[in-house]
Amino acid sequence: MAPSALPSFSSSFLFPLKTQKSFKPPKPLTIICSSQEPKKPSKNPQRPTSRNRKRTPYGTSRRSILKKTFTQEQVKFTAGVSADPQVGIIGGGMAGLLCALSLEKRGVKSTVFDTGMHGLGGRMGTRVIDPQQLIFDHAAQFFTVSDSRFSKLVDYWLEKGLVREWQGLVGQLELGGRFIPLPSSPPRFIGVNGMRPLADSLLSETSMVNVVRPCWISKLEPFNGMWHLSENGKPRGEFDAIVIAHNGKCANRLLASSGLPLIARQMKRLDLSSIWALLAAFEHHLPMGDGNVTFQGAFVKGVDSVSWMANNSLKLLGSQGNGPHCWTFFSTAAYGKQNKVPQENIPSQTAEKVKTSMLEGVEAALGLPKGSLPRPIYSRVQLW
Repeated sequence: MAPSALPSFSSSFLFPLKTQKSFKPPKPLTIICSSQEPKKPSKNPQRPTSRNRKRTPYGTSRRSILKKTFTQEQVKFTAGVSADPQVGIIGGGMAGLLCALSLEKRGVKSTVFDTGMHGLGGRMGTRVIDPQQLIFDHAAQFFTVSDSRFSKLVDYWLEKGLVREWQGLVGQLELGGRFIPLPSSPPRFIGVNGMRPLADSLLSETSMVNVVRPCWISKLEPFNGMWHLSENGKPRGEFDAIVIAHNGKCANRLLASSGLPLIARQMKRLDLSSIWALLAAFEHHLPMGDGNVTFQGAFVKGVDSVSWMANNSLKLLGSQGNGPHCWTFFSTAAYGKQNKVPQENIPSQTAEKVKTSMLEGVEAALGLPKGSLPRPIYSRVQLW
């Protein structure tokens, strides 16, 4: 299978970085780029000191990072880009991977830095738990197609047997157990073996994309006309251009030392929502009313702690036997905001509280008596 078998995308599909099909260096501009520290704002005795300011219990907030970023001097790039540019892409989710793929089709080399311990894909993650043989799509549950350019990629995945149409029953579940099926149009697609293999497939035939993981880029700095990346003080390379394909808080943290306050102001417009995911495996079918749950996915209404639930075992394996049933539950955005903690360091007390609250929400959604929901044989929470 040659790389040309992959569909070609228009650069407008990616947005983070636009290049022409046959790369031509832009006209030279003036570059003003130094290693000096950004100027510190003048101290105003009228304002409260840092000692008097209330600090968050979980480190630096997004708001404080943005304020710090606005005090920087704007870096002005004026030198011409190399004829053989190197692009650093921070984030190996679908946006970052598609960006790398599009750059390769235009003859541009890139390095993708990703924090994933288990694999690439970001929100396309699939978690497999051995030896119990449990499987969960713990972020993206399915997708639909409304763009002709994306349709070409989906056709490629269909041809390779990586995706299929989700024929399972999907609907809306109202508080108390009332289930209303949703129309099957437009078609919903799922990964045959979960979502993660779709991310892996994007780079399976590339030759100009380097992947570095797990790697948590902690600093982005301009110096001598290049962008320098580092991970907790360890140099991770210098690049002609950088694409930040990461979530809002991480992007803001990187921008804090980048000399790009204008871009930081654009980031301020983002409205970010935190969502809890609860992965829970049950020994048998979940009960509902006089029988068992028959749907494979449902948008939950009227429950504060739960907005979605899906049976991964039926969705991915089609298992109707006695094996464990692996469910993914998502919280509402409001619940995520009320119980927000650092993604990388979830306190055990918070994890237990969220798990209990979401399982109670599932119980209420299914219309079950309090305390009657079966106890899961495996559970794990994650904050997106």
